[in-house]
Amino acid sequence: MERITLEQAIELLVQQTKKQTKTKTVSVFEALNQVLAHDVYAPINVPSFNRSAMDGYAVKASETAGASHETPIKLQVIKQLMAGDYAQLKAESNQAVRVMTGSYIPDGFDAVIRQEDTNYGDEVVELYASVKPFMNYSAIGEDIKQGQLMLQAGTVLTPIHLGILASLGMDKVEVLVPIKVGLISSGSELAEAPEALKPGQIYDSNRFVLTSRLKELNVEVVFSKKISDDPTAVASFIKEQMKNVDLVITTGGVSVGKKDIMHEVISQLEANRLFWRINMRPGTPVLASLYQDKLILGLSGNPFAALTTFELLFRPILSQAMHTNTYTCVRKQARFKGTFNKGSKQRRFIRAYYEDGVVSIPTGEHASSVLSSMLGCNCFIDIEAGNAGLAENETVEVVLL
Repeated sequence: MERITLEQAIELLVQQTKKQTKTKTVSVFEALNQVLAHDVYAPINVPSFNRSAMDGYAVKASETAGASHETPIKLQVIKQLMAGDYAQLKAESNQAVRVMTGSYIPDGFDAVIRQEDTNYGDEVVELYASVKPFMNYSAIGEDIKQGQLMLQAGTVLTPIHLGILASLGMDKVEVLVPIKVGLISSGSELAEAPEALKPGQIYDSNRFVLTSRLKELNVEVVFSKKISDDPTAVASFIKEQMKNVDLVITTGGVSVGKKDIMHEVISQLEANRLFWRINMRPGTPVLASLYQDKLILGLSGNPFAALTTFELLFRPILSQAMHTNTYTCVRKQARFKGTFNKGSKQRRFIRAYYEDGVVSIPTGEHASSVLSSMLGCNCFIDIEAGNAGLAENETVEVVLL
């Protein structure tokens, strides 16, 4: 198969991704990072009553005209209301109600004078300043109006969203069921902590990086398994487990070596190959297939290559499945600080650090097998094919992580 571009690969994967249709109702307390299934319209006004914006006295603004320290205006205090109190009162002339921040303001009063502009009177209060109508006054629906569209379907719920739902009196919310993913690391050279390394072995880091990343993205990880270089064992395991997941991600075994078994695995499964190899570094050898109408995404076993292709390929899949653009990689233009003299015939993604419109490349090894250079990085620089290197202050495109 010929190499394809990153954009072509994403398009093929998205085309084969089914949108999630299953929903569930969860407590608002449990809804963090879940994807909202339906639009939410406000069932009530917030606030649902006129309330005071500060401690003071509810008054009729027209009765405060001309008030000063030299010519104070006196009003009869007919009630004191704390936050949460309610009283059905009829406002008469020259009357006031002592209120606290968040207190209900009875009908007939149209402003609040702050207590610092009074003598703090309990039965009669002296006003030393005038107020205009609706000063220090939070009207019904000032925050949220009944019937207002508050949250759209596809919203990934944050703490602020949960606060909005709670303020609307909602204790439950309908969300999309997270998609289910299985993860396989293949390779007889892989050891698992805390077992001692044998000569020629390395510890498996890919499963830990990608499993953690999937959980961060609110994906249900059904299995995360290390399997040796046995294509029949891998094919058998995938065949058995495919009914339990929406997608399988593998790392390792996708290049052209004798132990690159994923080609044989796909053949044994009689899966439909979508593409093999993308015109980019790192992560050229990506093997994408369709089995039982579900994707198998085979990534490189090199840690940085696996992470890079996961971010660039899986996140569009997740966005498509979950009806949202929230997971899609954010791209920004940035000013490059420093120099990078390595040219590249292929499109290349370099790990880097972005802040306030400026991006820099930390020192360290940038081989696709090296994971430690990601420490302190929060983006990739997307370098086009044929680039001779990057110069100080050059404008580059970054992919935020």
